[in-house]
Amino acid sequence: MRTVELSHILLEYDYPQVFVGSDAIGGRYVGMAVEERESGPIYLLVPVSRGRCEELLAGKVDLLSIYKEPQIGEFYTCSPDDFTTDFRIEPYSIDVITDDWLPDPGLFFDHTDTVLNKAKELTATVAYASLSVPESKTELRIRSRKLSEFLAIYQSVLRHLARAGAKHAGKKIPKGEDPYEIDVFGTCMGSFTVQVRSADPCDMLGDNKALVVAFQMLNEFLDLADQPASAMAFLLGVKGHAASALVNLLTFIAENDCPFANTWSTPTMASSSRGRIRVASARNVIERCKQREDLGVETLELTGVVDSAKVSTSSWSMHVDGETYSGGVKEGIDLNLAGITVGNRYTFVCEERIEVVQGTGRERRIISLIRFIGAEGT
Repeated sequence: MRTVELSHILLEYDYPQVFVGSDAIGGRYVGMAVEERESGPIYLLVPVSRGRCEELLAGKVDLLSIYKEPQIGEFYTCSPDDFTTDFRIEPYSIDVITDDWLPDPGLFFDHTDTVLNKAKELTATVAYASLSVPESKTELRIRSRKLSEFLAIYQSVLRHLARAGAKHAGKKIPKGEDPYEIDVFGTCMGSFTVQVRSADPCDMLGDNKALVVAFQMLNEFLDLADQPASAMAFLLGVKGHAASALVNLLTFIAENDCPFANTWSTPTMASSSRGRIRVASARNVIERCKQREDLGVETLELTGVVDSAKVSTSSWSMHVDGETYSGGVKEGIDLNLAGITVGNRYTFVCEERIEVVQGTGRERRIISLIRFIGAEGT
């Protein structure tokens, strides 16, 4: 039995279309999806020498040449369920590949590390976010609504992961500072790929530490998504707004039937880092999240002057350090707002969750009062 490990994905839409893999003794194979069955895609693999493989990766030969002029008369097939582990390939007896299985002429690949090179060029932290939306299958386009919604959700994920990571490291990001903000600077083929870079100035090496932490955590989560139990453990580890933002990203992927890949780099990295997730994996994790209503909840403690406390609507507002907060009483909590004196100073212990406005990706904070502590002077 011969097994192959994935080395490079050269073309992807919904699933890898063209890839390069290697076996236990260093043999290289080019694989191409030739049939799509109910059980999944069937791939035809052809062995290639190291030199031939490097020519393909460098764009010196097209894919048609690899299959039409094989170096040795061997072919293999496979239908892996999971490209993250070694998969078995089977010998396939065929003298000549039929035209319906051959790729179109002129399909070249340039597998240089584009993201790393762009990070070096810009001296900045850079990411390429790839969305396999149906409209991008044959040309570079995406519905404006989807793009707008995605960018809002993507920025939200980076914001909350950066803050969660900084808090875990004991170095909270000060309120009012946004070192995790990104700017879009271009698009490119590869499904529909949005090119983003750090909006804030980076250090002299081009690193943005807040974004680096956020991208590391995002790709770690994406790589765990094929294992729902591990993905849930990650979400429970970050919990609160960071978990909620990641679930919102999963929901976008599931609702738009849109596999997602995130590739990022700084100028000082040896190579870029890539994470990706399938639609089926996103849906599996979402189902598990439905069993944990507390997943996206954070405790919020507010100390300030109460502006209003309406018993009839169970709503309130409070002025805290120049900012106004408002909310209601948590459902199921027996709390009477009549005991609050407007104009006095209180500490409100609340639960805060973030909801996403459908179709826009914008966040809305929902604050629910659990209890309040004393009034000034009592």
